[in-house]
Amino acid sequence: MKRIEQLRALSDDHHTALVLARRCLQVAQGKSSLSVETFWEGVLSAFASHLEPHFQIEESALLPALESIEEFGHVARVRADHARLRALRDTEPVTGELVAEFGRLLESHVRFEEREVFEHDQDRLPEAALQQISKACESTPRSVSSSVLT
Repeated sequence: MKRIEQLRALSDDHHTALVLARRCLQVAQGKSSLSVETFWEGVLSAFASHLEPHFQIEESALLPALESIEEFGHVARVRADHARLRALRDTEPVTGELVAEFGRLLESHVRFEEREVFEHDQDRLPEAALQQISKACESTPRSVSSSVLT
């Protein structure tokens, strides 16, 4: 199904997150010249500048919209994934397994949102909620350094 305009910015963010997830797995498997620790510094930067603002948009605009159409299971899963990703971000020491777990969860989370939440719910969300999501996307800067993605 084609993504509606009001959710396109979140979907674009998801593409970046999938690239980051793939890089996490590559680094964890030793398929990178970067050390796990050096790479993780880039992940932390990407989390602060890209993932956290994205999560804030979802938590302030998307999740209330999903609650309004009684998609409580989707809301619970998104909240749980966000909490687990934040917990992994704060875990020490940084190991290859931590980086791999973060990458696997990030990929799973994005695929869930794209395939389950957006596909199933985009045509059911109220227009006012969609406009609020779109405005939140426009007003919330999100970026990630290309160094962690290449």
